[in-house]
Amino acid sequence: MKKLIFLLIGFAFVFSFDLTFTRAFQAFNKGISLEKTNPQLAQQYFQKAYVLISDQKDKPSSQIYYMLGRMYCNGWGVKQDLKKAEIYFKKALALGNERVNCCIARLYIKMGEYEKAKPYLKYAMSHPTLKNYCNDIDPNTLKIKEKK
Repeated sequence: MKKLIFLLIGFAFVFSFDLTFTRAFQAFNKGISLEKTNPQLAQQYFQKAYVLISDQKDKPSSQIYYMLGRMYCNGWGVKQDLKKAEIYFKKALALGNERVNCCIARLYIKMGEYEKAKPYLKYAMSHPTLKNYCNDIDPNTLKIKEKK
């Protein structure tokens, strides 16, 4: 009986984490989709996403760290903090999220630390599946192209 109770508690924990993460991810994506057309509403979605994932940020998840990094890098739902963004991006990378290489390169370019950006951009550009995440960065000049 005790084993069954522990199993059910474990299942409930995993399910609640998954449900919380799903809600956060949906709010995060909704915020991104509204960023250009309705920035105030986008900000509300980013804040909702931040609240949902802030309780989860100490649990190892490359996707949570990726979202937190993007939020701090861009000031989405939080005050922009490039150092915190760097920390979260590197945690995501350590957990296997390779597309974060582009985010880290972009972050270092924003910070004016071009030499630090180069290895991350080079790695991403050498992998066909990652290259598309960096298509707004000119690899020759290390400039971020303006989005239309």
